[in-house]
Amino acid sequence: MAQQKQNLRERKRELVLSLDASRLRVVETSVNLRRRLNPIHVASSYLRRHPLQIFGTTSLGVALLTLLLFPRSRSEGQKPPKSLSRHIVGWIISLMKASIRSWLLTQARSYLRTKQPETDSLLGP
Repeated sequence: MAQQKQNLRERKRELVLSLDASRLRVVETSVNLRRRLNPIHVASSYLRRHPLQIFGTTSLGVALLTLLLFPRSRSEGQKPPKSLSRHIVGWIISLMKASIRSWLLTQARSYLRTKQPETDSLLGP
């Protein structure tokens, strides 16, 4: 009788440990799933996987935006003076282009460095 109670206690303890392990796995899976479904994580992982395509698309988008906002003048004569708001918008676009370009180049450089094989181990100590 005592051994049966001991076996029952041992079985209960094993079940409790198994349930705790299951709970931990469910929590970890839930956290990983929430992290993967986060829009910021989705966008950053896509950027890490396709940096050159995004750089090209962004450059084309900036070029189109520049052409739409600042079309070339068709007159052969002197251009009319730009207003203050047009100057400010031009500066903002220039700053945005430069910052986007430098950020994308940094992302592409770090992505390509992670894809590079380790050469330090080949050189030895």
